[in-house]
Amino acid sequence: MVVLVVLLVLCVGGGAAAYLTLRGEPASSPSPSTAASPSPSPSPVPSPSAAPAACLIGSWRETSFTANWMMYGSKVQFTGSGTLMRINADGTMATVDKTIRRGAAHGDRYEMIHNGTTKLHYVADDKTINYSAPQTTGTTTLKVNGSRRASEKLRATITPETYSCKGDELRLFGEVYSSEWERILPPGRPV
Repeated sequence: MVVLVVLLVLCVGGGAAAYLTLRGEPASSPSPSTAASPSPSPSPVPSPSAAPAACLIGSWRETSFTANWMMYGSKVQFTGSGTLMRINADGTMATVDKTIRRGAAHGDRYEMIHNGTTKLHYVADDKTINYSAPQTTGTTTLKVNGSRRASEKLRATITPETYSCKGDELRLFGEVYSSEWERILPPGRPV
């Protein structure tokens, strides 16, 4: 039996990104050694701030996503884009996922299809975002070689993220993934 698990990792000022990982029997969950980590030791949880990093606040569109996940005992690199994220100054954020993450290994093609929303709270300092109280709706579906293998309700597991934000560009880094985002600008505002 295949168990589909959604790993949701989010960012401070502008939105959140939903990322999925699949664990099958006997595949194991991603390990920190499968991707570069920005810091060798875990960061302490920052205390809540009234004004999180101002650069994060706003609406964001994911332009690039890369993750290394274990699938049925093989490490698979997944890529994709398209998640929308809104980060509010009041410490709340939301994501909308209608995305497909694709990867391949040993002749097999994998598709993780995300369709849903996530709402949660966040606290950020100048380099790390921490999340709490996630609420999700929607589903995650896994296809292998074009055939549906598993589907279940979207689930969120929150872990801190390291971020870099400058102007209209945002980068998020987790233990086994990274993503790049562009700010969604209001109509009429120059790019």
